[in-house]
Amino acid sequence: MMDATPLLLPFSKSSRDVDHNHISFNLKPSGNWDILDRVQSNREPSGHTLVRLQSVQKTVRTLQLDHTASSWGLVSYVVGFLLLVFVPVCKVLFVKSSSDERSRQLVFQPVVIIIGVSRSMVSFVFLSHAIRKHGLRGVLFLDSVAAEVAQVRKDYDTVIELGSRMLVKLFVPAFVLYLCQLTWLYYEVDLQPLPLGIHNWAIELTIIVIFTALSWVFQTTTYLYACVLFWKVCKLQELKMRQYFEMLAQGLDAEYYVLEYNRIIRDLGHTSRRFRHFLAFTGVISVSGALIAMYEVVNSLQERYVLCLWGELVVLTVVNLTGAWLCLKSASKIAHLHRRIVKKASCIHAERTLGCRAVTASLSKVSDDASENQDTKLILERLDLYCQRQDSYARRAALVNFLSTSVAGISVYGFILDRFFVHTSVGALLTTTWFILGRSLNGSGLGGHPSGVVALAVG
Repeated sequence: MMDATPLLLPFSKSSRDVDHNHISFNLKPSGNWDILDRVQSNREPSGHTLVRLQSVQKTVRTLQLDHTASSWGLVSYVVGFLLLVFVPVCKVLFVKSSSDERSRQLVFQPVVIIIGVSRSMVSFVFLSHAIRKHGLRGVLFLDSVAAEVAQVRKDYDTVIELGSRMLVKLFVPAFVLYLCQLTWLYYEVDLQPLPLGIHNWAIELTIIVIFTALSWVFQTTTYLYACVLFWKVCKLQELKMRQYFEMLAQGLDAEYYVLEYNRIIRDLGHTSRRFRHFLAFTGVISVSGALIAMYEVVNSLQERYVLCLWGELVVLTVVNLTGAWLCLKSASKIAHLHRRIVKKASCIHAERTLGCRAVTASLSKVSDDASENQDTKLILERLDLYCQRQDSYARRAALVNFLSTSVAGISVYGFILDRFFVHTSVGALLTTTWFILGRSLNGSGLGGHPSGVVALAVG
């Protein structure tokens, strides 16, 4: 007689309680039996998390971006006004070349200041609003992390710790490039005296360098820190999706997987809503800044400007694209993990479906002396096994259909930031670049002979 013991298949129906670390799931045996009650954890952040939170708060206060208290918020607004508005305006009005040659005029300075200040203002407003509204715990999703499994909490503590290092890795190369550009610029170009009545070239140059460098540092760190904050939050969602990917093969109940993925999608929605304005505006500013910078450089070839004047545009473009690259890379990983999860669930569904043997109720091999009760028992056992397999198949199919039709990823006004979006955007940007180069070179008369190509290569 065939053994009719129920098979433990992934995504199969079960009447057991699933206790995964501190998360409890209970099946309700009522009519709507597929509803699960999720017991939220009231667990407070661990000691390591509190230490990391204090470290983040110190970093935010060092960058003058702390708005958790009114006093620190006032200091942040004052510093932001001075370094984002007052110093750039003074630089445009008073920092000018003393040379009469057009090729040595600071013609790119207004464009650089407008693009840099616009990008930094968006980042400053975003950070001040987010920290004031949600606090550091809310910005870092620490309340959501408290309900996760121990491994996710531990890995996220490491991510928070690496946030400062990531900021340093992004900022230090840009700062070195900025110092080289600044030294080269002020070595090649003589500046007009400041209207301060000092009449000392060294002191005036020192004042210009100190205040413009402080303004640049504040603008750059504000933008890059917002990008690093987005990287941290995306890392948290990535850790949760990787944990979900590993749990697929454990054979838990289908409702568990549905509710867990619903929770992940909900957190992704919160992340998208909090960062969509920042991502949209800084993305437009970065792309527009790169195109404007390229157009200005190509359009100025016929003027024979000094090469050091282009350094400001180069530094600005490098910083903008660095932050945009970090954000797009972090967001595209989430959409890629979603595809991996769908593929994993589909593979498990196919393996379990094709690996089951056919269940028949044929009685041709039953001996003539077998009683009617034994025949009935055999039929019922096989029928029960068949129903279990059909139920498991239906539940696996429902889960796969749910995963494949779900939209999981960071979205900006309806656009999912996945690798397809990134590749399409890069292709459109390269096409626009080629168009601007062609029109600019033809308009300046450099595209019709080899000297134009040589001039562009030197530039």
